[in-house]
Amino acid sequence: MRRIFLCLPIWVVATLFAACDTPQPAPPRTNVAMAPVSRPPTPSDSLCPRDGRWRDCHLADRINKAGMGISVMDTITVPYFTAPGTRYRLGKTAKLVAFYFADSAAAVTATAGLHAQRLTPGGDTLGAWPSRPLETIRNANLVAVLFEVNATQAERVRLALTAGAPQPYTEQPQMLPSATAR
Repeated sequence: MRRIFLCLPIWVVATLFAACDTPQPAPPRTNVAMAPVSRPPTPSDSLCPRDGRWRDCHLADRINKAGMGISVMDTITVPYFTAPGTRYRLGKTAKLVAFYFADSAAAVTATAGLHAQRLTPGGDTLGAWPSRPLETIRNANLVAVLFEVNATQAERVRLALTAGAPQPYTEQPQMLPSATAR
């Protein structure tokens, strides 16, 4: 009687091993076509011309290279500017509103009578903004207003946007001066 109980677990284990060794038919293959994920234009694309002026693709490229994620939320209009601004989300909570003007002179003219940091008329602390503006960044034809950012985020955005306007594309390759080995 004792011998049957000892042999029973070995028999069960042997059956399980035998069942695992039998080849299973391969599942039928199906061709799954995945749609390509579209990416925003970058400064090297023809959709994002390099003519020395800021565009949304240049702004997104600079912010991404600064280590912050950026996504378009919506557009916003304020009575101080004729064109609507684009509102972006930076990271999880920060927001940036960017206004793109035809050139730097148009940007200076549009912001001439406004408070330097808050972009509001004199004496107005909030104006038409969704919340209190924390910082304003001006560079060439771009006027950017930061909201709900911490000091680190503000510094990253400031450095990314004040590094200079996107440079125009030149067809001529740069030639380095010849060097002699010593």
